[in-house]
Amino acid sequence: GAGKGGATTAANVRVVLEAREIDPNNPASLATASTVLYDGVVTNAPAYCTYGLVNSKDLHCEIAYTLLKRIAQVLVRSTKSGQAARTRLAGAQVDGAECGISSVGDLYFFAAYPPLPNEAIQATYRSSGRAMARVVDVEDAAARMHSGDDGVRGAMRNMQTPAARTSVDCENAALALLDDHTRTAWSGEYETWNEFLPGGASDVWPGDDVDVNAPSRQAQFRATIREVEIEARDVTNDRAVYKMKFANDAAAPLSCEFSATVLREPIDADRVTGSTGSLYLDATWGAEITAVASTTVAIDTGMAPSAGGGIEVRRSDSGWEPGNDRNLVGRFATRNFTVPRLTRVQDYWMRQYDASTPPRYSRYSTLLHLDYPL
Repeated sequence: GAGKGGATTAANVRVVLEAREIDPNNPASLATASTVLYDGVVTNAPAYCTYGLVNSKDLHCEIAYTLLKRIAQVLVRSTKSGQAARTRLAGAQVDGAECGISSVGDLYFFAAYPPLPNEAIQATYRSSGRAMARVVDVEDAAARMHSGDDGVRGAMRNMQTPAARTSVDCENAALALLDDHTRTAWSGEYETWNEFLPGGASDVWPGDDVDVNAPSRQAQFRATIREVEIEARDVTNDRAVYKMKFANDAAAPLSCEFSATVLREPIDADRVTGSTGSLYLDATWGAEITAVASTTVAIDTGMAPSAGGGIEVRRSDSGWEPGNDRNLVGRFATRNFTVPRLTRVQDYWMRQYDASTPPRYSRYSTLLHLDYPL
């Protein structure tokens, strides 16, 4: 079947370049804050980059060491009244950081760098969860359907090789599994002298493709060579008998390895019926609160909604459909909008949706958590 996944995923990367002056004879200098030289976002970052430490025509200095690292999973930014937002470096104080993140996700500031009164603190977290997917082949189910049988056959599988690190990986693995197991399984072996190898091949290796056409078995398919046995019969004339064992992925999966699993709780995953790439919209990763008043909150989603669609905002991460207004805050057709504020602590969940019927939504929700004096 056709390959699944493997596409390049575009991503933006925030880069923070900092410098520190450390006096080896003064241990207190290890706790001084770093000087931020650059703080910005590289849009659609390339998969690889070249790290250039210095780029100058005339530079007189000594660099004791340099370090390139991935920062904590929490982006902390603060905004003083009347000033632009700046990134607060998170990590260990001896590394020049101003704040840290506890093992349970709490944000704290070191005593030397407390926020000022009324300084807005923005912490952006990226949560994680178990990678899982639920995929249905509607066409195959319809072909098996008859009186009293909806044609749906079910199986639970745990992805072992390659590792499924995201739900998209699980969906691609499930689609590949359906692609293989809804076709006819074929396996067999073929034996011939080396000078009569099919297609005039000079040799055969495991992993080679072979096109099988056997009218007597009503078999016409493509398979993969799994095993080759060579028996030398005439060494003088370099003649040998090749025995080739082959199978398609429906008979013996080659690209993936699964194990049986037990579902101990209801699976919290949408039912997917086709290629996953076109079923979901982009999530509102760049959404942020831009202004807070006693009764309203201004939000910038960081992206313009699709034509005819909008941004759906709810008070909890559930009920994402046009007919459910139970926990709905509102639906907005613009990038910037204002929502009501009822308490000091307020949560706003959002997803993007489009104008299709039924509407498509973002795969993941974005949570904006507000804790600000009334």
